[in-house]
Amino acid sequence: MKIRFPLPLLAALAAAFPAATAAPAGTELGNVMYVGDSITHGVNSASYRWALHKIFTDNGISYQAEGVKTGNYSGGVTAGTSYGGQIFNNEHSSQASARAWEISGRSSGSRFDGSNIYNWLGLSGTKANGSAYSGQTFTGDNTPDTFFMMIGTNDLLSDGNNATLADRIDSVSQNLLNDMDTIVEAMFQANEHANVIILTIPCWTRHSNGNSDATHQAVSDYNDRLKTWGNGRQNVTVIDINAGIIDVASSTPFYGISSMFNNPGSDGLHPNAQGDLLMAGNIARAMGYAGRTAGQERKAAGGLAINFHQGGQSPAWNSNSQLENKGFSLANVTVDENGISLGQSGESSISYSWAEGTELQNGFTFDCNLVLGNGAADGWDTASDFSISLGNSSFYGTLNINEAYIKWGDAILYSLDMSANAENLRMAYICGNDMEGLKGGYYVWLGDMLIGEALSVTSGSGCNGLTIQYNGSGTAVLHDLALDGTGSYAPATSGMLNAEKSFISSGSFTQGGTPEGNIEWKTEGFTKTADNLAGSGTFNARSQADSSAGGTGNSVNVSITSGNATHIYANSGNYTGDVWLTISKEGQASAWYGAHGASGTLNGNTFLRFTDAATGGSTVFGAVNAAGVTGNVYLEFSAENASFGTFTSSNSSSVVGSYATDIQGNVDIVVNSGSFNHQIMGGIFANARTGTTTIGGNTHVYINGGSVTGNVMGGGLTGSISGGANVTVTGGVISGSVYGAGQGGSILAGSSVCLTGGLVKGDVYAGGKAGSIQGDTSVTITGNTATLYNGNSWGSISGGGSGGTVEGNSTVRIQNLSSGTTAYGFDKYAGNISGGTNVSGDRSLVLDHVTVDSLLASLSDFTHISAVNQTRTSLDSLGGALTVTIEAGSSLILNGTSDLTTLILGEHASLTLQGLTADAVIVDITGTTNYTLSLTEIPASLDNIKFLNDGVLYDAAMSMDLQANSAMLFAQVPEPGSAALALAGLAPLLWRRRRKMSH
Repeated sequence: MKIRFPLPLLAALAAAFPAATAAPAGTELGNVMYVGDSITHGVNSASYRWALHKIFTDNGISYQAEGVKTGNYSGGVTAGTSYGGQIFNNEHSSQASARAWEISGRSSGSRFDGSNIYNWLGLSGTKANGSAYSGQTFTGDNTPDTFFMMIGTNDLLSDGNNATLADRIDSVSQNLLNDMDTIVEAMFQANEHANVIILTIPCWTRHSNGNSDATHQAVSDYNDRLKTWGNGRQNVTVIDINAGIIDVASSTPFYGISSMFNNPGSDGLHPNAQGDLLMAGNIARAMGYAGRTAGQERKAAGGLAINFHQGGQSPAWNSNSQLENKGFSLANVTVDENGISLGQSGESSISYSWAEGTELQNGFTFDCNLVLGNGAADGWDTASDFSISLGNSSFYGTLNINEAYIKWGDAILYSLDMSANAENLRMAYICGNDMEGLKGGYYVWLGDMLIGEALSVTSGSGCNGLTIQYNGSGTAVLHDLALDGTGSYAPATSGMLNAEKSFISSGSFTQGGTPEGNIEWKTEGFTKTADNLAGSGTFNARSQADSSAGGTGNSVNVSITSGNATHIYANSGNYTGDVWLTISKEGQASAWYGAHGASGTLNGNTFLRFTDAATGGSTVFGAVNAAGVTGNVYLEFSAENASFGTFTSSNSSSVVGSYATDIQGNVDIVVNSGSFNHQIMGGIFANARTGTTTIGGNTHVYINGGSVTGNVMGGGLTGSISGGANVTVTGGVISGSVYGAGQGGSILAGSSVCLTGGLVKGDVYAGGKAGSIQGDTSVTITGNTATLYNGNSWGSISGGGSGGTVEGNSTVRIQNLSSGTTAYGFDKYAGNISGGTNVSGDRSLVLDHVTVDSLLASLSDFTHISAVNQTRTSLDSLGGALTVTIEAGSSLILNGTSDLTTLILGEHASLTLQGLTADAVIVDITGTTNYTLSLTEIPASLDNIKFLNDGVLYDAAMSMDLQANSAMLFAQVPEPGSAALALAGLAPLLWRRRRKMSH
């Protein structure tokens, strides 16, 4: 089952897509699955999925993301992060370097380990590689209602014979469209009423296989073919996501703005946060949604405190004096019924000063329509900037605009022909509210599409109001002008569909709200509430609001702010409805339970939250000794000074998902602050008195802060978890180890750990200490900021567990790791990384965008190692790996390769083998035409080194100069129908024989 947080979600769309012309504009998207490659997964930014999540929140659109993968290469945007009270659970079905042929199941690839869309949607139990699929499936209530799919970049730029452009256009493109047919058919087979949104391939700046004008044009042409492919397909919509990202002034077609891509000097393919923002805005526009509000009230330009328009609208201007009478200062400008012209000889300016200054916490707004220059007619003038500064003297920001670009300072926000611009620009300072996930800074809209978010503020003596300057010689005309110093406002729009549910910020941090990473506590929909209760004795919090038993739909909201009780129950006895319990201020108890009662069933969800100055007790259970909970259990700890103690001396625990109680839904535990004297477990502490206790959904423990003295486990001591068990660590201190699973019982759909920050003093295991895991396990380490060190030695990382069994495959993924200065961060990680000794299936290490000079870790128990996504590093050993894959554009230096039997090289991949002592190495160069392979310390015999090309296995023998055998370089030489090798280094390589072999 998918994770369900306490947010109102509906199961299906309110209206179907119209055919192929516009995506739906309903307010409930239901279950949403994102399908794609690294651009969907996210590389060094938050992925367009995070930007789209905020659009949905600002517009009151409900949805639930789900998928076989979690996580992304986000700069801090992790599962459990909230924006405006809507949780971003970061679930998707995408993976870096993925191909459409993998997702369709046409062929098996390494990205999803042979699994594909048919496996994920429960349509097939067999993976493309022939093995059984035991991973997560989305069926029944979890069947996706809406699919977003962006796939094809890797197919077009890295598959096929890239030396021949025609092959990529004709063969690869046609295969790609055929795979799209297969994928979409599977989606409709799973849900005949599904709405499928296909996103075009993004533009790019540079790529090892795609720097030519012809290649850029080829992909642009493919997007046109994709739009044609989508025409007339019922419930299928193709959306072009490239507006504003393509450089309109570039002579290269379909060329992206460099500043909108991650590391444009070395990558240029993956959009950064700015590119993601525009892609999401383009998607929303095509779906008929309003743009982002950033939590602000929407107000049209005519509703701002001061506003003027050109002739035909009221209030209209006709002369300079009309603006001057309103307090504007004009220099070298002409005002008439057509607008304000600033393109005069010399510098032109307009200014307005706030009469009494403006409070920063209230914000301020400026709105105008600008037409500038004549585009490409006389060549693009990108040097003459039209500048707009807005501020309150102490803090201000400047928007610079030229014929081709809208910029913040020098950073380009959007590219368009400003001579043809028909949309208003709006610039507003928003004070922000970190407690709601809303960042402070300047926000910029084009029309109602947000194109600049939380932009930096310049401090010091600056404009106190508005200053506009232009010294260019071209046409510069303002058609509208509006100004407001009383607050920050988003543009008005006719596309607002669900205003009553849209996110409106509570304002500045001092006005209260929800800390970032927390859930905005539900405020509506309760039958009864009881506030400011005082706890004492054995205290049933729910009955204080509603004493009825078995009532239908009696959801209650209760808060405890004082007193001291021996036990506090969120619920006891039979009850139908949700139970929400907040403990704040001075609320105390020895023990806290979300649901309790041997004969009672909670037919609903239970939510238990600690915040403010609340204190703790001996332990917290999501449910204890109840007959069952039919919904979800959610526990949140956001009380900084709260301390939670021990339940028992044996297997001492501070927080546990369930004690002898069946939970049909999910268990989610979110730790933002507080101290925990013993371990935290998302699973089951004890079985019911008869039978085995089960959790029907997933368990997920999020550690975002606080301190835990013991271990953190996604699983428990006993029982069965039907979904997966998961742990995500973004901060805090964990004195023990982190386990995706638990100390016993069984987990039926795998377990995972995602680590992006915080300090772990023990070890990290994808599996558990005991018990069985029937699915796959994974550990993902992202970035340099996490620490795995106890003060004396490094901890270890394992794709398996310290005990028990893993019946599936394990994956350890190290991603987005670059050289830095952190003493004990992962940029210098020197512990042991293992695939897991208790794993039955394959054990893979994936180095994903790892650019440290040397990965110092010791490797062990791996069957596969992959270098993907521009990885460039060196390894001292392979840890038992039999197969090494280096994908397009990545490079590895391997020191000691005795366990290498198969080497797969991608396009423009680079490998240096130092100390080659393997008994046999097969270099698979199928489909590869450009690569570098270097050998040092060459063995005396190369009889067992083989080169594989298109099903033909070549044997090679070498005659060498023994005085010059320290290095050799192999490179491709022409041979019809093959990719043979020849020496380009210190000695000749002679082909002795060749034979065909099946593989």
